[in-house]
Amino acid sequence: MSDTELLQTLLQRIEALEAREQALTAASNAYQAIITTLLGNMDKTARDKVISMIDQAHEIAYVRAAQRCNEPQKRKIKQADDVAQRMFMVAQGRASESR
Repeated sequence: MSDTELLQTLLQRIEALEAREQALTAASNAYQAIITTLLGNMDKTARDKVISMIDQAHEIAYVRAAQRCNEPQKRKIKQADDVAQRMFMVAQGRASESR
């Protein structure tokens, strides 16, 4: 393969990765909006129970990853937890505004 062909192949791969990233971001935003809306429309007791269960699940997953010394998995769990906490805050804020 010539340098030009390699460059074209690389550019095509970059475009494909960028398109995939955009699709994943859009899907992630949609899921966050759906979950936030659902949580925001639940009664406080049910919402608090769901949030507590999710917090516990993240904690268990994080401890297991730490025990296995799996740093990439720990980072993923931490990132997911950060996103979940933001959704919970928004959902709780929306719920208090509507009541």
